[in-house]
Amino acid sequence: MHASASRSPLRRTRALVAAFACALAIGLAPGARADDPAGADRFRELESVKAFDELLATLGGMRDMILEDSADAREASEGMRFLLRVVAMSQEVTGDGYPLAPHFARMDTPRRKIGGDNPDAEYDNLMWSGDVDYRITGNRGTVDHLSFTVLVREPSGRSRSIGYVNERGLGVDDDGSFTLWLTKEKPKEPGYWVRTEPGQVGSMLVRQYIGDRASERLATYEIEAVGRERFDPLPPSTDAEVAASIRGTLLAMNGLGRLHRYVSPSLADPPNRLGLRNSDDFGADISSTDNLYVIGTYGFGPDEALLIELTPLEVRYWNFAIESPWHESVDYMQRRTSRTHDDVVLDPDGKLRFVVAHARTDHPNYLETAGHARGFMTFRWVGERDTKPPLPTVRKLPLAEAVRLANELGGR
Repeated sequence: MHASASRSPLRRTRALVAAFACALAIGLAPGARADDPAGADRFRELESVKAFDELLATLGGMRDMILEDSADAREASEGMRFLLRVVAMSQEVTGDGYPLAPHFARMDTPRRKIGGDNPDAEYDNLMWSGDVDYRITGNRGTVDHLSFTVLVREPSGRSRSIGYVNERGLGVDDDGSFTLWLTKEKPKEPGYWVRTEPGQVGSMLVRQYIGDRASERLATYEIEAVGRERFDPLPPSTDAEVAASIRGTLLAMNGLGRLHRYVSPSLADPPNRLGLRNSDDFGADISSTDNLYVIGTYGFGPDEALLIELTPLEVRYWNFAIESPWHESVDYMQRRTSRTHDDVVLDPDGKLRFVVAHARTDHPNYLETAGHARGFMTFRWVGERDTKPPLPTVRKLPLAEAVRLANELGGR
């Protein structure tokens, strides 16, 4: 045994004692009492405090909305967790965005899944200012699809696209490297250029769609503010800046937390049917320009399942994912809740068939809801956004019959 390992219990004990002493000292510190109104009231006129109070009030309203929209106790309890995830993502991606020294922030994680995320994708976001010029460099890797959406925020709070480029238009070198500019004037150096204007504020959303994570190499990218060296002095935060970041968090939170209501279809629509959508229907701030979406809701009992049949489009990427009632992708770390074009079995008649049930079934293209009685299901087809293909058929059947029929139609 290493000496460091033998001392670890003692170290943990010392750390706990130190933490307790620190907490006790903070609790006894002058002016730190929670019941001292003067201590709190002296800062209530700060814009950041007002913004924080606005956020709390909005969050309380969203709590009530989730409870009103929940069909059972599970949806309500998961809805509370969902709201915390929305706050966490909104703060990390929007509130902590710093245009003077920008960085890419990961949006969804294997546990924090929001906004109808694609489990077979990676999403990164950054905040930019039109008063600063930026240079992005990277390597496109081997993923099936890579795209950059540049958005500018409108007075309404929604965003519109001022630039979009995917792996085909990025101007990738032979080794996969690329350069992308966000500047007021066209740069002399090579690279894809998106023009910005002074006074604008916005974001950039990067999507990577992955057919097979085991065999593909993810794209990499980083951003720099032109003319700024690392560790160059930056001004300290002001009350107005912190207030603006909190209100940015509030704005993102308010949008992401209500998608189940205002994105069509909603939970109120009839279940077990699919419809066509593209970015014109959803808006550039929540969808990809290249995508054709086939989206709908599901709802079936514990001993039922859905048999979904379709003829796949000839596209460079597609996937099918199951979501909760709050537009969270269902736990894909422990369950099969999504599939891509690289991960399905095509039947001899050229059809794709899926069996969607509450748990694993004996079908090669099974998908799980993890016991959710209702939620959303989404196909993403990349590269055919204006196509009008025949819609998949959806049949609700007894579980055993759905599995038997799917296997029989597939010649198994």
